[in-house]
Amino acid sequence: MTESPAGSVVICGLPASGKTTFLAAMWYVVFDRRDPNARLSFETLTGVDHSHLNAIMRRWLEAKEQIHTEVASGKIVSMNLTDSAGRKVRMTFPDLSGESFQEIWENRECDPQLAELLRDCDGIMMFVNADKIKRPIGVAETTQQAVGLKDGAAPAGPPVKPKDWHPKDAPTAVKLVEMLQMFRCDALDTPATRLALILSAWDTVEPENVTPEQYLASELPLLDQYLRNGPDRWDVRVYGLSAQGGSFESEEIKDDEERNERVAEIRALDDASDRIRLLTPELSKDLTEPIAWLTE
Repeated sequence: MTESPAGSVVICGLPASGKTTFLAAMWYVVFDRRDPNARLSFETLTGVDHSHLNAIMRRWLEAKEQIHTEVASGKIVSMNLTDSAGRKVRMTFPDLSGESFQEIWENRECDPQLAELLRDCDGIMMFVNADKIKRPIGVAETTQQAVGLKDGAAPAGPPVKPKDWHPKDAPTAVKLVEMLQMFRCDALDTPATRLALILSAWDTVEPENVTPEQYLASELPLLDQYLRNGPDRWDVRVYGLSAQGGSFESEEIKDDEERNERVAEIRALDDASDRIRLLTPELSKDLTEPIAWLTE
């Protein structure tokens, strides 16, 4: 009989939010025990065999962008971890592609397996790609466009048919706030109170010299206000994470010398785990820290 974990964490995030890169880096660190000071250590794996995770880990080691079909479609990946006291924690990736979470927003539907996991978790780890945030159109920009249409000359050529709006076109913050609110609805009734918000691709933000909390307030103000003052009362910790440490090799941008130099620097590291940067707010490379906090 399998012993039940003392804590359970569900990994969530829209497509291309950094979940697969995190899993690849996590597998490298915990399976090989690269960080002796990590708060949690690897015990067992369920859902896929080691070969699937080894495949995404190899791409991570080579600083290549992940091919999301590397992990079998529809597979739920669970990693069982343990702390120094022997307490067991389960970290589950219900959908690395992020399509199930997109479905929650677009169609108000939740995969039954995902729903079951959400109803039985102690914490949620939500990934947001800091380099791919879709922002809403501001009042100033809308006003400027309206003035241009009113006072400017009509554009040459035939009239352009407006693009039909689709839910996928919504700003990132709107999707995330709605998703978190739906986690609290009667149909899902997620018991988790702690939320670790992971701002991935943090290396693209570091030059701005801001904290993860400041970046959240500046770039995702709706989400920030909901988490601070919303009725769902999440206990939140915001992290900045660069699991890759910089640029990926790109098949589409082969002639970018600066990018290629950064990729070469990442590959040249003696220990690949040195590329990991987790702002907690202290700088760390312990990828298990958010999991440990969520299940304390």
